[in-house]
Amino acid sequence: MKKTFLLIALSAFLFSCETDVTDKVKTDVYDGVASVSIDGAITNIDTIGTYLNVQFSNPYLSTSQYQKIENAEVRLFEEDSLLGIVPEVRPGRYERLDFVAQEGKHYRIEVDVPSAYGAAEGLWESTPDFCNPHYSLFAPLFPILEGDSTYYDFRLGDSVYYADADSAYYSPYLFFIDPPGKGNGYWVKKFATTQVYAPNGLQGPFIPQETKISRGINLYNDDQFIEGPQISRYNFFGPPYTVFRDTLTNIVFETRTVSPQLYQYLTIMNTNVNNGGLFSVPYSPQIGNIRRADDTTVFGLGYFYATSIRFDSITMFHPF
Repeated sequence: MKKTFLLIALSAFLFSCETDVTDKVKTDVYDGVASVSIDGAITNIDTIGTYLNVQFSNPYLSTSQYQKIENAEVRLFEEDSLLGIVPEVRPGRYERLDFVAQEGKHYRIEVDVPSAYGAAEGLWESTPDFCNPHYSLFAPLFPILEGDSTYYDFRLGDSVYYADADSAYYSPYLFFIDPPGKGNGYWVKKFATTQVYAPNGLQGPFIPQETKISRGINLYNDDQFIEGPQISRYNFFGPPYTVFRDTLTNIVFETRTVSPQLYQYLTIMNTNVNNGGLFSVPYSPQIGNIRRADDTTVFGLGYFYATSIRFDSITMFHPF
């Protein structure tokens, strides 16, 4: 009898816990409120400079437009020194081209939200973010011809004889030198691919076709290689590029340095974005480095980071 009572009591306890947790999840997910969202960067490029967006996020399942936070005062700091004000260039968007990052420095921002925005009024800040030094090129980007059984021309079987094929399969590689010390991370933020019609090969004429810009969260850091010269395969989406006999393929990569904290933030974001499909559990709000200055336990959304940007390019063509 005691055993029966114990089982009944245990079942009731588990059922009550499950109900409470489910109700709480529903409340948190569907009754969420908008949060202050601040995201942007200070870069080392004088045509990009410093930029950030200041707005409110939407409650879960909301389809309305994001509410911009206008007339905020945005101050940029290098270490503990005030660099100046970042002006508003359009509602909720703040930019200043002459504020550029230097490698080896920490940067942070303060955003003073006006009283018109109710509970969001007051001073918000980012924690300092470090501008890592960028890798240096040991050699220019170079293509490697893919000829294994994984990528083959269906007309010719498992072995590819490119002299008789109309297309070849290439992957771009980079031979670079990683800066000394740990904590170096890189984010291939986007790359632009342009197909160029060239019926006579490298002799021209060259007729550029449509340019496609691909964006993604493609990361690598010290955990994936040792210090010193490294070879990196710049092929993040699917199989190698198909290069046709009468076409050149131009690719330009934009790579940004990331601090260890930003690397972790982007890794979590990548996991959230690719979280398993339509009916997977919704991801939770992601905490960045934005918080209230008067209560550092209250976080906003977004991330303000410092980065060094470089652009690398390669042209791939049919080998025969």
